[in-house]
Amino acid sequence: MTTPRQARSETTEPMRRARTRFLIVTIAVPALLVAVAVALQLAWLPELPATVATHWSGSEPDGFGPAWTYPALTVAIGLGVPALLAAVTVPQAVPDGFGTTTRLLGAVMLGVSTLIAVSLTWAVGMQRGLDDGADAAGIGVPMLVAAAAGVVAGVVGWFVQPKTELPETKVEPGEAIELVPGERAVWVRTTAVATPALVAIIAAVVLVTGAAVVLGVTSSSATWGLWIAAGALALAAVTLAFRVRVDATGLTARSLLGVIRFRVPLEQVRRAEVVQVRAMAEFGGIGIRLAPDGRFGIVLHSGTALQVHRDGGRVFVVTVEDAATAAGLLSALQRAR
Repeated sequence: MTTPRQARSETTEPMRRARTRFLIVTIAVPALLVAVAVALQLAWLPELPATVATHWSGSEPDGFGPAWTYPALTVAIGLGVPALLAAVTVPQAVPDGFGTTTRLLGAVMLGVSTLIAVSLTWAVGMQRGLDDGADAAGIGVPMLVAAAAGVVAGVVGWFVQPKTELPETKVEPGEAIELVPGERAVWVRTTAVATPALVAIIAAVVLVTGAAVVLGVTSSSATWGLWIAAGALALAAVTLAFRVRVDATGLTARSLLGVIRFRVPLEQVRRAEVVQVRAMAEFGGIGIRLAPDGRFGIVLHSGTALQVHRDGGRVFVVTVEDAATAAGLLSALQRAR
């Protein structure tokens, strides 16, 4: 006979193993790769020209900067980004479970770290002994090799992490609220991310924007990639709080800044229900998300969510308090049509 303690152990042991492997893939291995890469780059600094090539257009260098740019970028991107991801992911995944999306994130981060470490170290190595960074050879082959190494590392990172089975999602049908004929009803709630996630996203915006500014000041290299990343993060920041409304027109979710809006017209509603969402395990994090099973929606935290089945088999999810009332009202309005 299995005791409760044994049952808990059987449940937590796979998740503990998944967490350990995730941290190895996302932090330990990238840290080792970055350490080796930076050690080589620093050892080669005396052999480099005063100004090195940092950006290429085709086969010709068109951006230049101080040699220390390379080790700084290797650490900031090759290790800083995975570390930031792990800092956001692990606290959410511990209670939610390490599912397919978490496993994929770990594999992708290992691939990114490998690509950065290989490409930047190669770029430094091929400029050893040059008098001028403008004489550097093309970066095409190094980037192809680095990309291939990143793909291989990502695949290995995927298979190194164990496949875990998540508990079945609890679903409760939305019990229709009794409405008097002709009665009008509206349900409104605000949903937002937790403070730690907000702080992490703001920190990421500051980190990436700061890196873009530093590179822009210290070199003439193109920093458009970093500015695009900063813009994407800033856009993510405006999706951290939504006003959710259910009325006779259907379901509407609008960001508090009014920039983004999602709507499910009442005539497209087929079924409304309440589900318990595990943000990290099922959707790979918080924000506007697409789950591997095809569900799409606004997932700002783990917990209760309103889930609406639409025409064509599409499913929209929004994590929000008092989802049962919202589901009940949608069911009542859909029945009264």
